Amino acid sequence: MSQKTKSIKTKAENQPQSAPEVKVRQAAPAVRKPYYAGIDILKILAALFVVGVHSFLYDGFYFEPITDRKFIIPIATRWITYTCVPIFMTVSGYLMKNKKLDKKYYLGLMRVIVIYIVVSIICMRFNHEHYGTEFTAWTTMKGFLEFTNANYGWYVNYYIALFAVIPFLNLAFNGLENKKQRIVLVVTVAMFTIFARSMFLGFEKNEQSRLFPDYLNGAWPLAYYYAGAFIREYPPKRCFRNKALIFAVLAAAVIFITESTYQHSSKNVDENYRFVSWHFNDYGTYPVFIIAVCIFLLLFDITIRNKVAEFIIKQLSGATFALYLISYVFDNKNYAEFNAKYPDVYDRWKHSYEIIGKNFLYALLCALVIQNLYKLCEFGVKKLAEKIKQKREASATTV
Repeated sequence: MSQKTKSIKTKAENQPQSAPEVKVRQAAPAVRKPYYAGIDILKILAALFVVGVHSFLYDGFYFEPITDRKFIIPIATRWITYTCVPIFMTVSGYLMKNKKLDKKYYLGLMRVIVIYIVVSIICMRFNHEHYGTEFTAWTTMKGFLEFTNANYGWYVNYYIALFAVIPFLNLAFNGLENKKQRIVLVVTVAMFTIFARSMFLGFEKNEQSRLFPDYLNGAWPLAYYYAGAFIREYPPKRCFRNKALIFAVLAAAVIFITESTYQHSSKNVDENYRFVSWHFNDYGTYPVFIIAVCIFLLLFDITIRNKVAEFIIKQLSGATFALYLISYVFDNKNYAEFNAKYPDVYDRWKHSYEIIGKNFLYALLCALVIQNLYKLCEFGVKKLAEKIKQKREASATTV
């Protein structure tokens, strides 16, 4: 090896070695936990369905002769929106299945009662100015107790009664040992409160016979409650196959009840072929039950991660109860002009999105104000109670 080559090699060996490259692992950004928005979305959808199903009453659809198959789609729409109350009931079962009896439990009714009273006063004022209804001290008190001062207040009557027995319903459901026993409970309740009242043998109205004893049919809200509780306890796997199957059952139920209603209405000669369903025109019937539960199963497990969307959905969801009650005012205020604009009932249905959207938006804005005023008052009361408690503790310490 030459002297020059040795010199170059020696210099290279004497050079300080560069530090090994160190890969700095950057901390991964925190992943925001998903917000389970499905239940809130279902509540908002049910509130929209409330406004939608009322359109069939106020636009005269129920008095229109059903003699043409062009009414098939309106009939199907009516039945889908008719699931508004059943969806709310199923949501109650999902959210409250773990509620237990304690001193604080019944305080949960405070919000319902306060909002009911506020909306009742608004409805009474509207009825006085719009229809000339007079209210005495007796009729006012009677209306509050019978839940008629808010014209859609029958739901409050139902909810208070259900709320009172929920801890005991939960004891029955949660006290069972396994999934099989809970399936038996849900099926038994649904069978004798839902299916028994609308399962008939035979085709002609006057020649049909019930298949099951229907003495308990007035307890049909329990079937929806337990359906929601069961889904909460055993949610189906979230996958395309399950969703497709649920949608297929939903579509079959809608097609069945739509065609059934059309056939019954076309035979309703005594009432000029008006809209009629011999056995299904009630929340507690099996086609309605199937449709409502399928809609619930399709949407209940939706998740989102966007903060803004979460805030908006929560605000809308919290206002649905007040929206439901106060929508009466806008239903009775706006349909006269709408019906005059579209004299034909079928045309009214084709343009129903106009009036439904308008009434829903107005009711929603009012409901948001009512809901947030209630929250503000609730916050103030809690702060005042905390201050009073602190003063008492301070005075007791001093003594």
